[in-house]
Formats: sequence, C-alpha cells, structure tokens
Amino acid sequence: MNAIVQPSAEKQVKTYDAGDLLDVYAVAHESTEWLSTLITQIKKEVKKTQTDLEERGIHPATFYTLESLLGLTEYFAEDRANFFDVQREEYEKEWEATK
Repeated sequence: MNAIVQPSAEKQVKTYDAGDLLDVYAVAHESTEWLSTLITQIKKEVKKTQTDLEERGIHPATFYTLESLLGLTEYFAEDRANFFDVQREEYEKEWEATK
C-alpha cells in the first residue's frame, strides 16, 4: 500500500531565538561539567584501587588501558564543555543585544 501523506497547511514551523539557544547551551555546558566531575572521581578511585592492588603484587601496567580510556574521556568532556561554554557566551551576547 503506497499512501501519500500531505503536509498539513496549518503546520507551523517552530522558530527559536538566541535566548532559547542560550538556555540549551547553558544546560549542555553544565551537564558536561558534571560529567567531568564524575570522570575525575572515577580516576581517583582507579588510582586508589591501583595502589591497593600494587601492594598485593598486581603490576601497575594492568591499569594502562583503563587510565588511557579515562584520559580520552576526560579530554572529550572538557573539550565539549569548553565548546558549549563558548556557544553559550555567544548566544548570551546576542540575547542581551536584543533587549
């Protein structure tokens, strides 16, 4: 069955202004900062576990891959947080200019 769907003539296209985008990027920045905080805490816990296991004879290199992955994740989260913050600042300037 090949049904043809006609768009409604009443359908409105949503528009967003700088204030809306300011809110979006502010939330994205804050959420990503929380992610960075979590990653930092995980790294501390991994280091503590690594130290405990080293005392039991486990070689520190056992944690190399996990530390590398955490480092990459931390970098990505910080990069995104910085990007979102720059975007937030730009939309804040634009929003303030419209008032």
